[in-house]
Amino acid sequence: MASKSKRERLAPKKNPSKSFLYWTISVFALKLIVLLNIQGGNIEISGRPFFLDNIWLGADGENYVTGFDALSREGVFSEAGILNYWPAGYPLFLLFLSIFGKSWVFASLAIVQSAIFSWATFSFAKQLSRTRLKNFSYLIFLLILLNPTLSLSSLAVGYESLAASGFLLSLAIIVQDLIEKNESRFKWRLITVSAIFGFLTFIQPRLALSGVLVVLIWLIVRRSLRLTIVLMAVSLAITLFFPATLIYRNNQATGINTISNNLGNTMNLGAGNKATGGYNSKDKGVDCNVENRTDNDLVMCVLRWYLENPSKSLQLFYNKSIYFWSPWFGPEANGTMARNPWLKISPVKNITSTQEGIDLVYGGFGKLISWIWLLSGIALLLYGFKFLWQQKSLERFIATMVMVIILTNWLISLISIGDHRFRIPIMGMSLFLQAIGIKVLFKGKKPLMVDGPALR
Repeated sequence: MASKSKRERLAPKKNPSKSFLYWTISVFALKLIVLLNIQGGNIEISGRPFFLDNIWLGADGENYVTGFDALSREGVFSEAGILNYWPAGYPLFLLFLSIFGKSWVFASLAIVQSAIFSWATFSFAKQLSRTRLKNFSYLIFLLILLNPTLSLSSLAVGYESLAASGFLLSLAIIVQDLIEKNESRFKWRLITVSAIFGFLTFIQPRLALSGVLVVLIWLIVRRSLRLTIVLMAVSLAITLFFPATLIYRNNQATGINTISNNLGNTMNLGAGNKATGGYNSKDKGVDCNVENRTDNDLVMCVLRWYLENPSKSLQLFYNKSIYFWSPWFGPEANGTMARNPWLKISPVKNITSTQEGIDLVYGGFGKLISWIWLLSGIALLLYGFKFLWQQKSLERFIATMVMVIILTNWLISLISIGDHRFRIPIMGMSLFLQAIGIKVLFKGKKPLMVDGPALR
């Protein structure tokens, strides 16, 4: 009886789900107001003016808009080179949204991306509130929902917001399955998660590795080895169906079986003896000396260079890691986040409107703050992971899946190019661990953990 009373004292009495829902609806409504006031203006696509409104352009926004324009004019099997060079998944998603009206396609995109992000954030926090991490769920929810860079990215043309939402939603479903252990719903949840990762691969193929590993870990926990092998095959079939449609599209359009052919070029930008690992290299690339080289030839050439030049490779890996985790703005920023919506109102960016501000931000003080921001973010992430790992049971499993998503995206960046924009898809995951770290660091007198479900 005493033990039961203690559990009741430790467990919060209020269910935070209603509060999560109110916050989610309020922020979504606010973003709709912002959306209605965005004036994108005209851009030039294929020599023609193209009007954008109710949405901002992301880093590769023109490429996605150009691809969508080609698809809308020439059909799904358009021969436009940009649809073969860049993955055609995101432009095809835009084409699908054009069923609501071509003139409304970008407003529809911003609304759909914002709605998906809102639902994913709510679902993730709601499921966490059902675990022993209930006391952490509110801080996690607010840090993700109100993070200006991550939240506002749903109002920009780019795959990043959908990718971040997909990771949050898939983990919410997996955590729900591990809490409820409902066998009749397990197969549908597996199909749903596999389809989510399939869609993420459809819009950005490099996200496939994260999805495959997360599902594999989930199945190992939930099923026997024999069933894991069978179910993993089913999951892979569902996930790979989505990028397979891109291969089919490109084959019908160009006769070449590829998802895209920009991987080798991207990898080559971050390799070579004179490379820095970022876009600011004086001399980019490796001399592959191959005539009529394909994208696969270039990929293999760059990988061989890394193996043959271990010292330079380690230096580049270090540089790319710094670039991957670098601030969005300032002397240590490195990447393609110049169109970050947050920078439109960022107080740090506004300081640089004067020469004194420029000297402050880009001088010694600014560099010190940038490094503190970078290192403290990583330290909190690792501290949060360590705390969850020590809890064992369900919390250790959640931390493992989150870290797998973070590490796979970081490692892929190491063999391609350093860019802090590549961090946006995993920001929900990194903010989750950082929120844990912050809460543990400033825990005060309140108990951190409550009673909850355990893995069996």
